[in-house]
Amino acid sequence: MLRSIRFRLALLLLIPMFFFVLTAVMQLNTNSSNIGKMKNTLYEASFKSNNLVVQADRDMYQALRAYDLLRLAGLPPQDYEQFQKDFQENATQFNERLTDAAVILKANSMTELIDPETNQTAGALLSSLQTEINQWVQQTSANIEGHTATDIEQEKELSTMFDSTRGKIDILSDIINQYAVDQTAEMQRTNDSSQTITWISLSIEWLAILVLGYLLIRYMGRSINKALSKTTLVAAGNLQAMPEAKYRKDELGRLNQAIDAMIGRMRDLVGHITDNTHTVSASSIELSIGAKESAASSTNVAEHIQAVTEQAEMQTTIAEESSRAVEEMAIGVQRIAENTNSIADLSTRASDQAELGNSHMQSLKEQMESIFQGIQSLSKTVAQLNDKSEKIGQITENITSFANQTNILSLNASIEAARAGEHGRGFAVVAQEIRKLAAGSLESAEVISALIEETRGEIAKASGFMSATLSQSSEGEAKLSEVGQDFTAILEAVKQVAVQVHETSAITQQMSASSEEVAASMEQSATAAREVSGKTQEVAAATEEQLALAENISHASEQLRGIVESLKQSVSQFRL
Repeated sequence: MLRSIRFRLALLLLIPMFFFVLTAVMQLNTNSSNIGKMKNTLYEASFKSNNLVVQADRDMYQALRAYDLLRLAGLPPQDYEQFQKDFQENATQFNERLTDAAVILKANSMTELIDPETNQTAGALLSSLQTEINQWVQQTSANIEGHTATDIEQEKELSTMFDSTRGKIDILSDIINQYAVDQTAEMQRTNDSSQTITWISLSIEWLAILVLGYLLIRYMGRSINKALSKTTLVAAGNLQAMPEAKYRKDELGRLNQAIDAMIGRMRDLVGHITDNTHTVSASSIELSIGAKESAASSTNVAEHIQAVTEQAEMQTTIAEESSRAVEEMAIGVQRIAENTNSIADLSTRASDQAELGNSHMQSLKEQMESIFQGIQSLSKTVAQLNDKSEKIGQITENITSFANQTNILSLNASIEAARAGEHGRGFAVVAQEIRKLAAGSLESAEVISALIEETRGEIAKASGFMSATLSQSSEGEAKLSEVGQDFTAILEAVKQVAVQVHETSAITQQMSASSEEVAASMEQSATAAREVSGKTQEVAAATEEQLALAENISHASEQLRGIVESLKQSVSQFRL
């Protein structure tokens, strides 16, 4: 399974998706943590406590204002009671808000925060504030209730105590604000560190993905180019491509192995056809030579028969010359018989070779059909690879769409952060980095899409060459059908030649018997002149028939040679 092209392509698709989702989840978790921390630090701790301190400071000012008005002489009773009530309410609210601020500071472990200038902790400042404000409230309340006269020294002391309380409130507010600033800086450092780790991880991940994708595409291109070059050579008739020493276990390795096996079988088959063609050609030449010799012998016999016919008319006077002519005729008939036997043997061999060639031709036709089916399967495999590349392209487009949506979401986050103002500055930086990450993902998806488009182009080229090879195989199958028909015609012609040769042999044997009868009856030549004349006419007719048969054999051998030459031209298109 690990060696499958389909599995490798699936990994090339799933790995970037997995790391993209993992990075997005990590970034979302970091942002969620920062937002939660920002909420707890800036709102729950800093904002609320600082707001309570500011409100307590305001209550102090309002209590001081009410006290100053109560110390004025000549106030109406109802105004005096109202200002006294305001004084008590503001003093009470000051203590309550300061107490609430102390609770928040203790809950968030902020009581140990130290002011760098005074070197005082927030807890100590709160205790000192509560003590001093209680003293100030007790003294001012006593002055109000006792209606004592204004004492300048006492008022200065109360004013000094109030200013001291105000200064400590400012210090406490500065400590809280500095805590918020420090926490914001820490969150920014955490965010920067998270972004750095994220960028480094993404860089390593995408680099590994690009390297693996490049190696896979390079391997696929090499394998397809090997198959393409071999099929191109086969389409051109070149069967000299040698098989590889080792094949991979994936689909492309099996494809190259099948092509090499196909080329080897075609090379063996064409070699057998070439050898058989040479054998048939040699046999046809021998048959043609034998036919010519038989024709020459038949011509010679015809000439002698003509002489016998002329001498038969003069047999009574030239018996000795007739005897010699008959002996010469017997010799010629014997030669004809020998040549006829040789021709019969050659025709039998030619018939056997023709049948063997026809058998090999049928084997070649079956092999071509098997090759045609293999090339069709190869074409289907290339089409399936093209479909897989199109699906990968669609998934890459989905990744591009996800990156665009992430970019839009980060833009919306930047807008919301801008609305938040100063408190949303850190979130705006995070949104900007997410937008950069989405842009990088989009660019990587475009690179993958370009690589897949290039792979699809190579597969389309391979499909075109497969179609050309398929067409060449169809043409080769048609040519083999024509050659098979030619071999069938050769086989029929050779069989006819064999039949005619056997008939010629029978006639020659008959001529030999007639010659012996003529030789035996030479002593009675004077009385059997007419019988001899009739016999010589029969021999002349048989000789003419034999001459016609020899010419037919010669013509058939020429046709056989023409068919063999045509077969040689068809086979010569292949280079072994």
